[in-house]
Amino acid sequence: MGEANLAPDPYVLLMKDHKPICRTQCLNPPAELPKCWSLSDIVPRARVHILGDLPSCFLSPAPESSRDKCEWGRFLTYLQKKDSVGIAKVKSCQFYILPPDKDSNFSHVQVVYRVEKTCSGNDGQEHCEDNGSPSDRFQGPIEDHHGGNTATETCRRHQPIAAKQVPPSEKNYAQAHPSYLETLGQVHYAWIFGAIAELVDNSRDAEATRLDISIEEIYSKRAGKEIPMLSVIDDGHGMIHQEVEKMVCFGHKKPEVDDPDRIGRFGVGFKTGAMRLGRDALVITQTNDSRSIAFLSQSLNEGKDNLEIPIVSYRRKGQFMEVDTSVQSEALAKYNLKVIKEFSPFDKYLIGAKAGLFRENRTGTQIFIWNLDEWGSQYCLEWDRGLTGGSSFHKGDILIRSRRLRSRPGQISKTVFLDYSIRSYLEVIFLVPRIRIYLQGSLVKSRPLAKYLNQTSEATGNIMGKRVHLTLGRSQLEFEQANCGIFLYWHGRLIEAYKRVGGMIHNGDWGRGVIGVIDVTDLMNEGNGRVGVHNAKQSFLDCEPYARLEAWLGAKADEYWTNNFETLKLKKGGSLYKPDHEWVQCDKCRKWRMLSSGFDVKTLPEEWFCYMGPFNGSCEIPEQKVDRGVITVSAKQNRQDIKDVDDDAMINSDGISDEDSNQTERDGKRDLKRLRKGLPRACKKGP
Repeated sequence: MGEANLAPDPYVLLMKDHKPICRTQCLNPPAELPKCWSLSDIVPRARVHILGDLPSCFLSPAPESSRDKCEWGRFLTYLQKKDSVGIAKVKSCQFYILPPDKDSNFSHVQVVYRVEKTCSGNDGQEHCEDNGSPSDRFQGPIEDHHGGNTATETCRRHQPIAAKQVPPSEKNYAQAHPSYLETLGQVHYAWIFGAIAELVDNSRDAEATRLDISIEEIYSKRAGKEIPMLSVIDDGHGMIHQEVEKMVCFGHKKPEVDDPDRIGRFGVGFKTGAMRLGRDALVITQTNDSRSIAFLSQSLNEGKDNLEIPIVSYRRKGQFMEVDTSVQSEALAKYNLKVIKEFSPFDKYLIGAKAGLFRENRTGTQIFIWNLDEWGSQYCLEWDRGLTGGSSFHKGDILIRSRRLRSRPGQISKTVFLDYSIRSYLEVIFLVPRIRIYLQGSLVKSRPLAKYLNQTSEATGNIMGKRVHLTLGRSQLEFEQANCGIFLYWHGRLIEAYKRVGGMIHNGDWGRGVIGVIDVTDLMNEGNGRVGVHNAKQSFLDCEPYARLEAWLGAKADEYWTNNFETLKLKKGGSLYKPDHEWVQCDKCRKWRMLSSGFDVKTLPEEWFCYMGPFNGSCEIPEQKVDRGVITVSAKQNRQDIKDVDDDAMINSDGISDEDSNQTERDGKRDLKRLRKGLPRACKKGP
């Protein structure tokens, strides 16, 4: 059958008696991979004595129909029940499919293989003939049916038949020029915090409960001095070797089914984020049974024609971690570790110390980035650890050195902390703040932004057949800082902040202090893995759903302002607009608890739990339910002294009396449903 039998990508059709069992994908395939394996025999495992000395790979199901999926399960169930080995012979290649473990979910199966001889044709090229007869639908290459290779397959380093035949250094190269790493970093060129957000997103997708972000000094033997290093450490579920390869390679197949709990979509987040922050990045990740170390480095690849990405993987054996020879040889692991120690500030002892942070049976991922991006003779970022025991304003932070504000149409405010303070940004980054984030060693305190607004109102609409739900309210702090706008979230992550809509764009005072919160996940997900979000996840694409959303938001924001604050009322003495309710989050169960109106949350301790006053309950009590997409943003703005409003009496801009003004407000409330009746006390005229 000639060269047509060698698959151009790692997909394998598994067959028995000339009938297909299931299409599979081969992970860590041999150098030559026949595209069809026809099982010639199934024998008890006890009769095969040479399996431990052979190289191995893995098959995972890639069914094209429910029938394939069913046959895959039946086949593995038979091997498991009979403790037997399936043998497939393809002339010069012989594969042994091992029975899965008893607790296996059949997501993959291990295969060991050997090459008995090489068959050469008259043209001098190697051929590996298939004994089976594939069905008509598999006559062409698999890529004809599936759109070509995925990025994971393109970047895969093939396991050789014998490790000594391939020099270790040749096994670390992806087919990309090293300058591509610098190109990836340009994705977040406009705003460096977008790069940090990519790393935070990965921790959230890994279901981490704690995330530590800090910049500290570390000695670099190559620089001959101490240099700053950014670390991002979480306690998520970690990654196995194949997932680490996918992380450091260039993109992967976009998901066909939308997962509302995941933010990652494009397969480039880690690369674009890490390479924007610095030139070199080291990843240490651990699962219950494995540990991997990966090195993505511009310094290592200077002057090379292809990109080298060293990876060292281990698997647990008893209480110890040993090199995983099922995915790499001992020689390759030794070479990769030597490269990492040479081009990074880490030696084997420091790597061991970092890995020791996981402790026994702990999982998670640690990312270290150094040779940070520069701003002239300084670094783009500046940092401090703050004052121990101080207020939130004195806690450590990481700032953008330029303090430059992001461009927004109609914006006049010069005080937008989240544009250059990572602490302020992290306080509002997630719609549902469950993960505990520590910045420079101190906890980032989260509060739901919409729950701390005054005169909150809700508006529901239908855009292109999809329901949207908006919450609007007034913030005294944002009023003092001349801010306003809508916070737009997608898959629970902040994409745009302070987006001015409607009259806010053309009038600096229109809508002053008005904040909106909306989740647009359903609207901006087009289906089939397509989304209306830029791959940097800092803006939306210019598409019809977004254009209609802007128009709808503008109409609702203008209506809210006209009905409530068009005739702006101020009270002598600088009384503040109090939020409708006070809220506090338990540091154990991470649930939000509503407190009595007017309670001073500043009197609560740094760490507060449900059993404490004034809630005096337990973590088992359900959290107050809020409609999907509404009022679940955490935010705690950096507070400044609020200056008294210099006005003699409570008046409106048109000189209308309070009674006439209140009557106008009552007549104008049509589409927006008020959550709280009447004006707050601070808005009412004193005696």
